[in-house]
Amino acid sequence: MSDDAPQHPTPAPHSGPDVMSTPSLFALAVVAFGVELALFGGVGMIFYWTVGGGLRGWVAAAAGTALVVVFWGLFMAPRARRRLDTTPRLVVSAALCLLTADGLVQAGHPWWGWFVGIAGIAVVVAQVALPRGPAERA
Repeated sequence: MSDDAPQHPTPAPHSGPDVMSTPSLFALAVVAFGVELALFGGVGMIFYWTVGGGLRGWVAAAAGTALVVVFWGLFMAPRARRRLDTTPRLVVSAALCLLTADGLVQAGHPWWGWFVGIAGIAVVVAQVALPRGPAERA
């Protein structure tokens, strides 16, 4: 090894904290946020539809949405204290999107369901392809 060679590893291109500054990753973050909102609202719609609407439907929608939002905040969100590791988090994200998409289609909201399903899986696939930080590589 030459004395000119660096003695510490150099970071991979397009990695590190500046990765979110790229326009494509910003766009991904915006789409992911939109999918999350559609997912949360979709869960509420499914609960509303399942109990037959009316006041009971609104109560069920609020409870179902609150349950998913709390779960998301505890285990899925980027700043969650108990955030799942990458692979389980992506599997749970995909499952939630697909189950919500199916429920929305069954409830008579096919466009909403297709959006949650297709865009949700696209976000999961994009996250698989993204470079990960050191904490997520293990």
